Amino acid sequence: MRRRHALLGAAALLARPALAQDLPRSIRLIVPFAPGASTDTLARLISGKLAEALGVAIVVDNRAGAGGLLAAQAVARAAPDGATLLWSGGTAITHAVMGNDPGYDVTRDFTPISSFAENPALLAVRPAAPWRDIAALLAAARSAPAGGLRYGSGGVGTVAHMAAAAMLKAIGAEGTHVPYRGANQATLAVETGEVDFAFAISNIVLPRQQQDAVRVLLSTAARRIPALPEVPTLAETVPDGPVIVSDSSIVGPGGMPPALVARIHAGVVKVMSEDTALREALQRDGGDITLDPSPTAYAAAWPGQVARLRRLVQVSGARVE
Repeated sequence: MRRRHALLGAAALLARPALAQDLPRSIRLIVPFAPGASTDTLARLISGKLAEALGVAIVVDNRAGAGGLLAAQAVARAAPDGATLLWSGGTAITHAVMGNDPGYDVTRDFTPISSFAENPALLAVRPAAPWRDIAALLAAARSAPAGGLRYGSGGVGTVAHMAAAAMLKAIGAEGTHVPYRGANQATLAVETGEVDFAFAISNIVLPRQQQDAVRVLLSTAARRIPALPEVPTLAETVPDGPVIVSDSSIVGPGGMPPALVARIHAGVVKVMSEDTALREALQRDGGDITLDPSPTAYAAAWPGQVARLRRLVQVSGARVE
């Protein structure tokens, strides 16, 4: 907790100087998820607060097609004037490392602005499932007939898809991937028995666990999350189990002026440092506050994120289907 406060304090200090770069009258924030999805809800919440902080209108534009690729392409091709931004830079990176040409250069055609939170994926089964813990589920996966267990995710190339693929590959098992149009649908498929298990983002699964609609057996976080201290991590469970998280971040088209980037980043810092209720809600849903102290810090971390996701694709064997 002290580290989080220190990060927020340092970011706030760096954000204080007056920034003269003019903002566009309105900003279109392209969200690569369907309306009503948990990530869309979070994007709308934060964009509303960011609009107040910046003094401009921010309009959310949902583009969930092709697993978010259309959203990333739209931002990569936009003018670098700050009028078009992308929610979740990880979406752009994922499509760049999945094996097919996404139509952009992920290191050249985007300007990292701010990363402020990460959420792990959680493995959920229905309450009546025969597997009481992750060891039992993995044993069932190893002994399953051809095709293995059926597992759901919010789409091809999502952190949920890669988490399941990495887990099964680590134990030498197979499974049948059933991609859905978002984490909400994947979680519902668990509840109805359409799939044996699913990975989905923590802020979707935790409320369903609290309502006894699903049971959580595993987390992809770096450490056990406070809301579920009894649930082990993927890193604890399988050899070389990777840490897999979904980022809440904002990026723009390549070539944005540094002063403009700094001004938008300062708005994000203001929102995250002053809104205690928002930070607590993110952490309550299994999230970790990762606010960068400056846009240059996020930009410096961008190549490392690309390399990490590329390794994860290699480890998981996940591919566009």
